[in-house]
Amino acid sequence: MLVEGLRQWWRALLPGTTARGLAAATIFFVFYYALVFALERAARTRTGNYSTRGFAHDIAYYFYFKGGLQRLVVPAAFIAYFGEALSFLDFRLLDGLPFALKCVAWLLVADFVGYWVHRAKHHFGFLWAFHTTHHSQENVNFATFARVHPVEDLIGQFVGLFLLLMLGASPLTWFLIYVALDVIGELQHTQIPWRFGPLHWVLVTPRFHIYHHSIDPAHHDRNFGIVFSFWDRLFGTDVEDGAAPPTRFGLADVKPTSLWATFVDPFRMLVRLYGPGRAGKAAAPDPYDRGREPG
Repeated sequence: MLVEGLRQWWRALLPGTTARGLAAATIFFVFYYALVFALERAARTRTGNYSTRGFAHDIAYYFYFKGGLQRLVVPAAFIAYFGEALSFLDFRLLDGLPFALKCVAWLLVADFVGYWVHRAKHHFGFLWAFHTTHHSQENVNFATFARVHPVEDLIGQFVGLFLLLMLGASPLTWFLIYVALDVIGELQHTQIPWRFGPLHWVLVTPRFHIYHHSIDPAHHDRNFGIVFSFWDRLFGTDVEDGAAPPTRFGLADVKPTSLWATFVDPFRMLVRLYGPGRAGKAAAPDPYDRGREPG
């Protein structure tokens, strides 16, 4: 009753869906900013990230996605249409399992798929072009988690739709997993040097994920895990434990000069990869220099 009462109060306070989304995004942004800034200061890591142009770009993406503004660009009806087209995949394999076991199974399967989708983003030129928006940030911070090109996000929505149909999930299961992934994702992109003790061998910690954004070629195509770090250890894509933490981030060949450039640069890269004379060339030899001539 209390939860329902709060929900009704929130809807009455802000009748519009977009207004509620932006208000919620503001509350979470302020909370994460205050918490992470305090923890980074306590850990004596750099906090100059928050006075950069790149952080301003991250904020724009943060409110675009977490404020629900993408619904104005990609209507729910569009996603529902594809949901109906894929309805033959509606197997709901986890139906009938106890709630706790369903959550664990959902998270394991989704994270396994997420690991391989993430690797695909670094391997295939088309996917990498849009993934560079995320990797072009040279001052990684908690809001970088939301720095995702809209095309990459749309692909992610279809992967999520596929998993939802295949596995099935109650609204509560889906909500809990979404919240967990959001909290983990934002913390992973901080400068907090946390390892969580022995959990470092199981979970993707901030210290583990930060190598993934390193500009050092020795760290490229490493530490792909979303939630669980053991996928990288299992498939040999982890940075050796104990390696010196990186100090520089971003991409050598992708340096957007404006918010507009973070959106447009991937399309320019696609022209270089697949334009006239490029047909059939899918990947470049170096996944961090896909602007060069492929093959």
